[in-house]
Amino acid sequence: MSKTKAILRRALSGCLLLLFTVNLSSQAPESGAGDAKTEGISPNTAEAILDRALDRTTAQEESGAELTFEFALRSIVDSINGDGEVTDTKTTAYHGYPLEGHRFEELIARDGEPLDEGDARDEAKRKREFASEARAHTARGERYEPNEMAVRFDRQLMDRYEITLLGSETIRDHTCWVLAFEPRSGRLPDDRRMDKALNRSTGRLWISQDDYGVARIAFKMQRPFRYLWGLVATLRNAEGQLDFELIQPDIWAPSTFNLEMDLRVFFKGIRRRIQQHWSDYQPVDLAVQGEPIP
Repeated sequence: MSKTKAILRRALSGCLLLLFTVNLSSQAPESGAGDAKTEGISPNTAEAILDRALDRTTAQEESGAELTFEFALRSIVDSINGDGEVTDTKTTAYHGYPLEGHRFEELIARDGEPLDEGDARDEAKRKREFASEARAHTARGERYEPNEMAVRFDRQLMDRYEITLLGSETIRDHTCWVLAFEPRSGRLPDDRRMDKALNRSTGRLWISQDDYGVARIAFKMQRPFRYLWGLVATLRNAEGQLDFELIQPDIWAPSTFNLEMDLRVFFKGIRRRIQQHWSDYQPVDLAVQGEPIP
């Protein structure tokens, strides 16, 4: 792989994470916690709604509910020319499952075909390294972050935005509050590469009125920025939407993700349309996860 292609691949991975990464599932509040209509939370207070959604996401992460499912993931990447025409399409398929206390997405096919010998070898190596790193972090009592570009839907993230309640909307039979967010004025966090994109993004959150689960997130980056991933590149535009579904009465999980992005590496303009589809969620037996990985 050429250096330029390697940079593009990392740039695409980063752009996929411009969208706030809400964890795979969302555990309902414990019995007795009450709901929106009995807790005295004013349903027309944007910050109160956001607080409850954040609390739910935190409870989900701590419960490890995402590690009780396996799933299928299919990704489609269209290359688009200056006239808006699709010039090339690449597809990949993954099998997602728990591995060493984390969610792992194993590449199993490219463009509808099983992996060739080289890709299979590379994927087996990636899996071993993932498991090894996870075990090492656990042994040191450290949190393992497989992707340094990951963005958590938490208070630290949302504190950089002004939140406004726009109203209510029904999507897929779920009545939701719709919250708009936009960057606050003044100095914003700028410690990571992702911060530059986050500080330029506006969007909306759809929060279920039944249980404060996140049903949809949409965003648009308002201003371009330059960054360095081995080569100087400019992300000129990125716009996306991530939808969630209830896979059990109390568990939300990603269903579809759509992203359009436009970047420039040196003098080369690159446009991509990325679609991801999650399906076939199935509970897994946590006591049976295959042979130990050396």
